[in-house]
Amino acid sequence: MSSQPTLRLIDDSALEPDSYVFDRRRCMRRRASGTVTAVSTPSDDSDAPKRIRSLQLIDSSETGVGAIMTEEIDLGSRIVMFFPSHGNEKGFDLVGHVVRCHQCKDGYRVGVKLKSAAAPVSAA
Repeated sequence: MSSQPTLRLIDDSALEPDSYVFDRRRCMRRRASGTVTAVSTPSDDSDAPKRIRSLQLIDSSETGVGAIMTEEIDLGSRIVMFFPSHGNEKGFDLVGHVVRCHQCKDGYRVGVKLKSAAAPVSAA
């Protein structure tokens, strides 16, 4: 028997390649699915009107989330996404800012840069 380590194949089907050659993402994206509820404000101004929105998840990484929305959203808008609990897993919230919003056949594809790299927000 050989004492040499053997190579193992790793299923990387959940990894999504960067969409642009010049893409500067630092973290690998993973496919995501499901719908989450979000609340958005046009800026960090607490007096600005808040809107409840539905996000259809596309992908996620340690630093951001990609999703489809039915309505356009302003760049820089603050957004809080609510991920409900499932089974034994606790729910959590993610906070970020909209950095991309492009019209697509299903609505608007948005990119959200997370405020704190994938750190759940505690309930206040």
